[in-house]
Amino acid sequence: MSLPSSLYFVLVVIFASTLDVPSAFAQAPIVAVSVEPNEDVFEKSGHSKPLVLQSKQDATKYFGEKQLAKLTDQVDFSKQMVLVFAWRGSGQDKLEYVVMESYPEQIAFSHQPGRTRDLRPHVKVFALRSNVKWSCKKQQGQ
Repeated sequence: MSLPSSLYFVLVVIFASTLDVPSAFAQAPIVAVSVEPNEDVFEKSGHSKPLVLQSKQDATKYFGEKQLAKLTDQVDFSKQMVLVFAWRGSGQDKLEYVVMESYPEQIAFSHQPGRTRDLRPHVKVFALRSNVKWSCKKQQGQ
């Protein structure tokens, strides 16, 4: 006697839902965070050297009260860290990242300088799972 294939699917779904999967597996390795830090971040970070925030206490130095509340709503510091990239450069500057498939994931950030000569502030804030490894690639000539 064979079971219908739909029953196999139901059994797999039931089994998978009963597994105790750690929440670190459930979180995305990187998430963009929409907050605005204070001007102090421009002195402490850059496009190839981010500011690393491991706790809410670290973040209080660089975020106002409202922005800090917004940050803590989006980030769980017990499971995540925050990277703040802040620099001034061409309005066409880009900061990109690639997630390499491994466990734990590895994330490589890279800066692509723009071609215009206008000086603009750039701020990118990301929350990374605390077990994720990250690096910044330097462009030639930097």
